Amino acid sequence: MRTNNQNELLHIVEDLMSSQHFAVIATESHHQPYTSLVAFAPSVDFRHLYFPTRKETQKFLNITENKHVAVLIDNRENTPSDLSDAITVIALGDAQEIMDKSDVNKKLLLQKHPDLSGFLSDSSCVLIDISVNTYQIVQRFEQVKILHFRDVEK
Repeated sequence: MRTNNQNELLHIVEDLMSSQHFAVIATESHHQPYTSLVAFAPSVDFRHLYFPTRKETQKFLNITENKHVAVLIDNRENTPSDLSDAITVIALGDAQEIMDKSDVNKKLLLQKHPDLSGFLSDSSCVLIDISVNTYQIVQRFEQVKILHFRDVEK
């Protein structure tokens, strides 16, 4: 059973993900971090994040070599009030290419990003599924709360 605190944290994650269309994904190769801007969509339960990419990209190569990723989603506006008002969610998890060719995940992406239809139908485009283990929620610049999915019932 979820606690009130877990429900509150999930609500913060849900609000941020519904309002933001892009995220920064961090991958790693040969002990060198690499970040990329991606268009994403969450699963209904927020345990997965999906994004499209081409197979020829550095992020795809990095994911095939090391599945551990971090994803940063935030609502900053690049103003001084960000110190007190901005919320950042960092998703930590494991990424892999989606081999199932069903359209469920594509539909989630197209609902959020209808302009990606051409990109998603390109033969070099693949969908990536990030299975989220933990969310770190940062508010007021330094107030950090952690939500581990192993602690939350579905």
